[in-house]
Amino acid sequence: MFKKITLESGLRVITVPMQGTNTVTVLVLCGTGSDYESKDINGISHFLEHMFFKGTKRRPTPDAIKHELDGMGSVSNAFTSHEMTGYHIKAAKTYLGRSLDLLSDIYKNSLLPAEEIERERQVIVEEMHRDWDTPTLYIWWAWESLLYGDQPAGWDVIGEENIIRALPQGSFVDYFHSQYVASNTAVIVAGNFEETGTVEKIKKIFADVRSTSPARKKPEVKEKQFSPAVKIIKKDTDQTHLTLGFRGLSADDKERLAAEVLASILGGSWSSRMWDRIREKLGLAYTVMSTHESYSNRGFLVTYAGVDHKNSEKTIQVALEEYAKILKKPVAEEELKRVKDYIKGTTLIGLESSSAMASFVGSEEMVTGKPLTIDDIFAKMDKITPQDLSAVASRIIRPENLNLAIIGPHEEEKKFMEILSGF
Repeated sequence: MFKKITLESGLRVITVPMQGTNTVTVLVLCGTGSDYESKDINGISHFLEHMFFKGTKRRPTPDAIKHELDGMGSVSNAFTSHEMTGYHIKAAKTYLGRSLDLLSDIYKNSLLPAEEIERERQVIVEEMHRDWDTPTLYIWWAWESLLYGDQPAGWDVIGEENIIRALPQGSFVDYFHSQYVASNTAVIVAGNFEETGTVEKIKKIFADVRSTSPARKKPEVKEKQFSPAVKIIKKDTDQTHLTLGFRGLSADDKERLAAEVLASILGGSWSSRMWDRIREKLGLAYTVMSTHESYSNRGFLVTYAGVDHKNSEKTIQVALEEYAKILKKPVAEEELKRVKDYIKGTTLIGLESSSAMASFVGSEEMVTGKPLTIDDIFAKMDKITPQDLSAVASRIIRPENLNLAIIGPHEEEKKFMEILSGF
C-alpha cells in the first residue's frame, strides 16, 4: 500500500511503508525528459541530470556530494528517460534525514558551473559512444527512431554529439528554472520509516521549490504509418540484433494491461512462445524476448532477438508466424493462467526491495498520475480473458503497424521488406 499527498504547490509526496527491511529509498522525480526538448537542445535533460552532482552552495564540489553519499554506505544514482528524470538514494533507515537533505539540495540549488559543464561534455560523449558500441542498447534507439522519426519521441535521450558539445551554460539554467518546479515534482519514500514525521520533513525541505508552471510542454506524437517499415544500421557485429513488432498502446489505454499479458505470452519467460520456438526448438538465438512498453502518449509491442547473421531472415519469419498464430487462435485458459501466475510471482519478487517499490510507484505516478496498488493490478489482470487478448491482438498486430529495426552487417532492405510484406 502507499499514500499520495498533493501539496498546495502541486508537489506530490508518496509514501510506501515496508516491513522486514532496514533500508529506505528516497526517489525525487521531475516530469521532464527528452520529450520536452527542442532539436537545438536535444540531450539537455540528461546532461542536466549529470550536472546535479557537481555542486551546490552548501556542497560546493563534486567531492563533497560523493563523499557524503559514500559516507552513508548508500546506493545512489540518477536517470533520464523520454518523460521523466529521477534522482535516488537507498541507504540504511538511519540515514533518511540526510538522504532527503542531500537530494533536496541538489534538486533545488545546483550551481551548474561553466567549468564543470565543459568538463562533463566529453563524459556525455563517451557515454554516447559506449551505447553505440553496445548493440543490445543501441537497437532500442534504432527501434524508436524507426517508429517516430524526427520528433522528440524518435530522438535519442542522450542527444547528438554536435549538440552536446555546443550547449551553452545559459541553456542549462533556463531549462532548470523552467522545468524543475513544484507541480512537476514527486518525492517518493519507500522502506522502513516513520510516515507522519517523514511527510512533514518533506513538506518543509521542499517548500521552496519554484511554484511556477513548467514552461515546456510535450508535443503531440505524430504516428503516421500505412505499410511495414524497415531500418538497418550497418555495423560489423558478431550477431544481428533485431527488433520486430508493432505500434502499441499508451499508458492510459484501458487495454494496456491486456497488451502486457499478451507480450508475456509471446516472449516474457522461457515457456513463452517466442522463446520456445526460436530458442528451444530451432536453436536460433540465445536471447529472445517480447515486451509491451507504454509512454503517456504512445506504446509498442516488440520482440528482440540476437542471432547469427545467416539466420536473420529465418528468425524474422518465425517471429511473424508466432504473431500470426496468436492473432488467429485464442489463447487457451491453461496458458493464460500460467502466464498470469508468472507475472504475479515475478512482480512480487521484483518488488521486495525499497528501491524497486519507489521506482514502481513513482514511474506510474509520473506517466499516468494514477498509480495502482499491486492488489489492484492483480485484480484487473484476473479479469482478463482469452477474448480480451484476441481483441487487443487485433488492435495491435496489424500489417500497417509492423516495423523491423536491425543492427548488423546488412545493406539491402529489400529482402527484409519482402518478408514483412508477406505478413
